[in-house]
Amino acid sequence: MRGSLISAPYLHYLVKNKSKIKIVNVIMTDHHHNKEENNKFAHAHRITLDQSTLNLIDITATPVPVARKLPTQKTFEKYIQENQYDHLTPIVFFDEHIHFAARAWFTFRYFGFKRVYVLDGGFNKWHHQHDFDKNDSKVYEDLNLQDQPKDQVTSLSTKDVSVISYLKQHKDAKGDDWLLLDARDPPRYKKGSIPGSYNLPYSEYLNDDHTMKSTENLQKLYKIHQIDISKKIVNTCQTGKLSCIALLAQEILKKKELLLFDGSYEEWNHEHPMKQ
Repeated sequence: MRGSLISAPYLHYLVKNKSKIKIVNVIMTDHHHNKEENNKFAHAHRITLDQSTLNLIDITATPVPVARKLPTQKTFEKYIQENQYDHLTPIVFFDEHIHFAARAWFTFRYFGFKRVYVLDGGFNKWHHQHDFDKNDSKVYEDLNLQDQPKDQVTSLSTKDVSVISYLKQHKDAKGDDWLLLDARDPPRYKKGSIPGSYNLPYSEYLNDDHTMKSTENLQKLYKIHQIDISKKIVNTCQTGKLSCIALLAQEILKKKELLLFDGSYEEWNHEHPMKQ
């Protein structure tokens, strides 16, 4: 295990040994659906017969004025109660790759869950794994799924980011301790971005099979881009989903404070509309 990532072979080991875990397939639709409909959307990605399905829209704030932000505490707690989640049972989120699962992981961590994990490489890695040796089970026996980094996840407001952006634009020394890191792909970033931000696409964190790069390669990535991990890194993207992949990487790099600008560029653009 690295940070909150769990490998496909280790999950295979846990499933085989009937460990007490909750495996959740994360999907995202444009509209709310009932449980049966959600399960239909997720039917192609099945790891166990008793896995659950989480539709991100069910733990997302009403899209006013910006879509896909974190829900209220009341909305989240209602969802947790209705879908039988608890703080003691480890939760493993997955989707086809890693994108939706990373957002679910951040949301649960934000609301106080400590035992939440993401399947590294997603269902595709699980489905195509050919390197799992049943004789290697002893490798996993001493791993404790309940041990997780004691980092802090925080969501910043537009007001917070506006101050940081101002300091960065005006090269104020007070802004040197901060970095606005945008995880979108370059074409979208070039169409509009938060002033003072730096672009490092989420895809750069991942291998070709959508697993997270090794710790060494993540360190090299930040070195190439001259990113100082000791700075206060505020992660952004279009709405706050893809930047959660960057947060997973930063946790692996021992970052103790994981910062997300929820709503990200859409929230920023709503408050600071681009001049046409």
